[in-house]
Amino acid sequence: MSGAALDIADLSVTYALRAGTVRAVQDMSLRLAPGARLGLVGESGSGKTTLALAVMGMLRAPGFVAAGSIRLDGVELVGMNPQAMARLRLSRVSYVPQGAMNALNPVLRVGTSLAHAIRAHERVDAAAMATRVAGLLDQVGLGPEVARRYPHELSGGMKQRVCIALAIALSPRLIIADEPTSALDVVTQRQVMRTLQDVVSCSGRSLHG
Repeated sequence: MSGAALDIADLSVTYALRAGTVRAVQDMSLRLAPGARLGLVGESGSGKTTLALAVMGMLRAPGFVAAGSIRLDGVELVGMNPQAMARLRLSRVSYVPQGAMNALNPVLRVGTSLAHAIRAHERVDAAAMATRVAGLLDQVGLGPEVARRYPHELSGGMKQRVCIALAIALSPRLIIADEPTSALDVVTQRQVMRTLQDVVSCSGRSLHG
């Protein structure tokens, strides 16, 4: 597909606090081509996560987009109604968070979490779902038995791989990875990044992290 998968123009994100206004992102512009990878480098508090949440339509008060445009495959995301934005999440754009444990529901088995994410967008019968869940886990280097486990039964690296499986479940055009290895040891960091890179390379998705 021609053109930019992600096109951000003059984006500013502001937090309106009692103590004053914080401009977390100011006049940010970038274009990400289909299949491309882009890394943003900055110190803690520089606005990387705020930018990711703005793209995902997940900013919460007191944060808001003060100016600018975010287009995904030409579709404007700024100002999109919540229901429409919810339909785009996972199906067109997905998010791999910093803290996998906080991202996974602790009372749901891994397979159930994956199934819930898929069924929010598609109708899939039980047999097809089991096959699909096993395939997703295989893509991120996990065995089918992981589907029956709860998050607390997994290592940090395994939980992060489950988050990647969730992110690719509906083959989105754009994957946003927000420091996905920050809480992991060096060896596990390397394994998780290799998994994410392999998934992106095989699918032709765009990666923004």
